[in-house]
This record gives sequence, C-alpha cells and structure tokens, in this order.
Amino acid sequence: MNNYIAIEITEFKKKLNGYNMLFNYRMTNLCVKAEPTALMPVTVVVDNGEYNLEEVANIMKPDDFTFDVYPKNQNNLNEIITGIFDVHPEFNMELKTDKGKNENEEDKRHAIYTMPEVDKNRRDLLNELSKTFHKECKANLDVAYAQLLEQTVEPFTKMTPKEVEEAKNGFKKAYRDSKDESDKLLQAKLNEIEEGYQRYLTKDNDQYTEPEAGDDDMELSRDAEVEALFN
Repeated sequence: MNNYIAIEITEFKKKLNGYNMLFNYRMTNLCVKAEPTALMPVTVVVDNGEYNLEEVANIMKPDDFTFDVYPKNQNNLNEIITGIFDVHPEFNMELKTDKGKNENEEDKRHAIYTMPEVDKNRRDLLNELSKTFHKECKANLDVAYAQLLEQTVEPFTKMTPKEVEEAKNGFKKAYRDSKDESDKLLQAKLNEIEEGYQRYLTKDNDQYTEPEAGDDDMELSRDAEVEALFN
C-alpha cells in the first residue's frame, strides 16, 4: 500500500470517527444516568465573564444518577444554578447546606441534581430522539463516503489496479466499521433507556405494593410544597 492510500484511509477514518463522536455526545445529553459529558455545554456568567462549569464549581457523582455541585465561591451558587438550568431544565434540583464543623468554618451550600425518571412518555421521547440522531449520523457517514469516492476518481487513474483495489477496500472497510459503530452506540443508548424505564416501573410498583397502614398506625404524609401553602 503506497503512502497516499494509507494517509487517505487514516484521514477518512478520523472524519467518520468525528461524526460518531458527535452522535455519542448528543446522546449523552439525553440523560438517563448522570453523564459528566452532559455538563460540558454548561457555562456560568460571573462578573460579566463567562466560564465553563468546572472552572467555578467542583462536581461529584454520589451515584450513577446524581450530580453534587459545590461552588468554588459560595457567592456564585445562583449563577451556577442558572447555567445548569439553561442547558438541562429537566434535571431535578435540591439545595443542600453542609454546616461548618466549627464556628470558624462557614456553611457550604451546594446543589444536588438528580436525573429525571424515565416514565413512558420520557422513554418514548428519548427513543425517538436517539433514533433521529442516529439517522443524521448515518446520513453524514453516507455523504462523507460518497464525497470521498468522487474525490478519488482522478487519483485512481494514476495508480495500478492493485493499488486502486487496496484503496477502495480500505475506504469501504472504514465506512462499514463506522456504520457498525454508530449502530452499536444507538443500541447501547436504547438499552440504557429501557433499563431506566424498567427501573421506574419497579419503583412505581414498589410504592403500590407497600402494606397499607391500619387506622391506628396511619400517619399523615408530609409534603413540603403543600405545607408551604399553609405557612
């Protein structure tokens, strides 16, 4: 294989891989689990300057479905919350305060974000969006392959039949591998969505199968939002 063919195949693979990376990035923002890449688009405006989230906050993952966001400067918490909301309004947010260990240590406020549950409507929406992104990715792969074949018509006239065959086989393999990769990425996301839906159903069923309390044992439920209406 001559150098021209090897270089062109390598560059073609990079281009196709870029489309798959974009596809995967878009799907990680269809949050079922707390994917760190989902926070990459978040920017925070502080003192007329715009910063990436990691520049102004420390981010932890207590579990697969939760982000715990601590501002590096407590005065910037509201701006951080606004920045995250602008990108992911679907996240469930709860404010927490860690009390200082002593009088000299200030309290630390932070925001806990829980991924939304995957009920039937959300499952259908996520599946539809994932398949739409997949179609767009495969269309980009198809266009890139067609353009490459068009661009190599003239260079092929200067090669031997064996070199032309090597080049065509190399391009075709890169194209097919990239399409297979996009299919695997889609299937992995659909599986994740379905797992999230089954998790929701299991949790929902557990709520309905809890034993009913007797009259003597019954306690009134306490809902903070409801109670706030009467306080």
